[in-house]
Amino acid sequence: MRTVALFFAALGLSFAQNVIFSGQPTADQLAGYAKEGVKVVVNLRTPDEMQKLGLDEKAIVEKAGMRYVNVPFGATPPKDEELAGLMKLLAGAKPEERVVLHCASSNRVGYVWGLYQGQKKGLPLEKAVEEAKKAGMKNPGLEAGLRERLK
Repeated sequence: MRTVALFFAALGLSFAQNVIFSGQPTADQLAGYAKEGVKVVVNLRTPDEMQKLGLDEKAIVEKAGMRYVNVPFGATPPKDEELAGLMKLLAGAKPEERVVLHCASSNRVGYVWGLYQGQKKGLPLEKAVEEAKKAGMKNPGLEAGLRERLK
């Protein structure tokens, strides 16, 4: 039986601790996450994006026995109070209760991860930005926003 790390690496995903970072997973990937200890799938994509995709992600996730959470944002990231529940969820991830955090390309995922690392884990600004980039943040606008928010 393959290890969890190999499973997620084979899908082209990276993870830190017990949070898996991803661009948009396929229906098959979503359904397979539960077998690898994922308990929660967090989608950062907007309803318009999901409608264009034509994928009923919530139904797939719930049918596989996982919890579905949608914290949508586009060009403007949510405020701290809007992200409070997500930050708590990330803090509570465990090996037996993994969390998949995804958007379209893992760009917004990186932003959220960097924010979590800076605000909740106390990493210095440059380290938090480095973690955000490792998780997929590539957009200079998001990086500038993250830097401003973590000052």
